[in-house]
Amino acid sequence: MRNPFPKIGKVIKYDLKHSSKRLIPLYGVLLALGLLVGLCISPDRQAELISNGSATSTAMRYRDFITFSIFMLYIVFSCVAFVMTIVSIARRFKQSMLEEEAYMNLSLPVTMGEHLWGKFITGFIWMFICCIVTFVSELFCLIRLGLTDIVKQVFAELPDFNAELSVYNLSIAKIFWIGMMVMVAATCFIITLIYVVNSFGLIIKSRRSFWKVLIIVGLFYINGWIFRLVPVFETGVIPDAMVGAAVFRTFGLFSLILVLISAVYFAVTQYMFTKKLNLD
Repeated sequence: MRNPFPKIGKVIKYDLKHSSKRLIPLYGVLLALGLLVGLCISPDRQAELISNGSATSTAMRYRDFITFSIFMLYIVFSCVAFVMTIVSIARRFKQSMLEEEAYMNLSLPVTMGEHLWGKFITGFIWMFICCIVTFVSELFCLIRLGLTDIVKQVFAELPDFNAELSVYNLSIAKIFWIGMMVMVAATCFIITLIYVVNSFGLIIKSRRSFWKVLIIVGLFYINGWIFRLVPVFETGVIPDAMVGAAVFRTFGLFSLILVLISAVYFAVTQYMFTKKLNLD
C-alpha cells in the first residue's frame, strides 16, 4: 500500500514556500502596526495633561490624533490580513490546479487526493498562523499599558470567573475547547468551500465569476436550512445547571454539521478534479 504522507508533505512544502512570499510580509506589517500602536499609547495621559498644562495642548491633541489614526489603521489592517489570507488560499488553489501551473503540478507522480489534502493542510496552517499573528499583535498594543500586570491580573481573576461559570456547569477549559472546536470546524468549512466553488469552474465555460457567486449564494442557502437542525436554547428557560450541557449540544452539533459539510465539499472537489479536469 502506498504511503501518501511524503507526497502530501512535498505539496505542503511547495505551497507554503509560494504563499509565504505574499503572506509573511503582510503579517510582518500587522505585527509592526500592533507594536507601533503599543508604543504610541500613553499610560499616563491624564498626568501629562496636568503637568504640561495648556501650553502643549495643541501638540497633545495632534499626538492623540496620530495615535488614533494608527490604531484605526491597525484595526482595518487586521481585517485585511484575515481577508487576504483567505484570498491567498483561494488564489493559490486556482493557480496550481486550474491555471498554467496546473500542467506542471498535475503531471507529477502525485494523486489528486494527495494534491487536495496537501493544499487543505496548507490552507489550515495559514489560517492558524493568521490567528496567532493577530493575537500577538494585540498583545503588542498593550506594551506600554503594563502587559505583564494585565496578564497577572487576568490570571488572578480566573478562579473567581471559573467559580461563576461552575453555576452553569461550565468552566474556562470547557469554553476554550468549545471555541477551538468551532474554529477548527469553521476553518475546514471556509477552505473546502473555496475548493468546491473553484471545482465547478471545470464545467462552467463562460461567465465563471457570475456563476461562482451564484453557487456560493446557493450553497449558503442550502446550509442555512441544514443549520436549522441545531437546537436553540434560552438561558432563562432551562435550569442554570443544564446550561453547560445545552451549550455543548448546540455548538457540538453546529461544529459536526460544519465538518460533515466540509467532507461533502472535499469529496465533490476530488470527484470534479478526478473526472472532469481536462488540461488539453
